[in-house]
Amino acid sequence: MEKKAKASRAISDATLDRYLSAILMLRQRIPIVRSVDVANHLGNSKACVSMALKQMIVQQLVQVGPHGALLLTDSGERRATGHRDSCDYFKRLLLLSGVGEQVALAEAAAITRAISRPSFEALQEYLTRMGVMAEQRSWVQE
Repeated sequence: MEKKAKASRAISDATLDRYLSAILMLRQRIPIVRSVDVANHLGNSKACVSMALKQMIVQQLVQVGPHGALLLTDSGERRATGHRDSCDYFKRLLLLSGVGEQVALAEAAAITRAISRPSFEALQEYLTRMGVMAEQRSWVQE
């Protein structure tokens, strides 16, 4: 019987952004963030986090430090911060529109996953010009 080679699956950018944001958030709560902390926080298996971590290391978004600590690189930090800030922006916009807190939180995350950086910046600029929302730079230029 032949063994089938495991196909390596690329993790989507949206999923990587969730993991990076989770590391950023957890880092504010606990001194050392490990992959198991990310798995518990997001409700994912350790195997899923491990696969994503491999990809984040290859893309130089994360480094693994002493004791398994997950360390965001400068690039990873910018990307995580941008993701978090855009989620916050859309949450504020939805709350301003009268959407409830829990729905706004969930849907802001979905919008952030669905929209590109240029589209977000265009929408943000437009809403600022229209006086709907004060400008908040969410995406750091690379």
